[in-house]
Amino acid sequence: MKNLARTAILLSSGLLTVTLSACGTSAPLFTSDGRATQQIQCSATNSGDCDQRARTQCAQKGYDILTRDVNGGVANLVIACHPS
Repeated sequence: MKNLARTAILLSSGLLTVTLSACGTSAPLFTSDGRATQQIQCSATNSGDCDQRARTQCAQKGYDILTRDVNGGVANLVIACHPS
């Protein structure tokens, strides 16, 4: 009986670990027109830093900013590159 209880506990904790590990990763998100999105972190006090990082990610093609969140001097942008 103790072995059965121990096995049940091990299985449930293993299942919990697998479930929680899925929370840390996510599939890429896409815009309604099919463009992949990317997240960029940059200095909130230097807009040129954000622009340069986005242009680099998009191979100088241009980009749209979908969301911008600023926290503690750091900006988090979600962008979508313009199509080629």
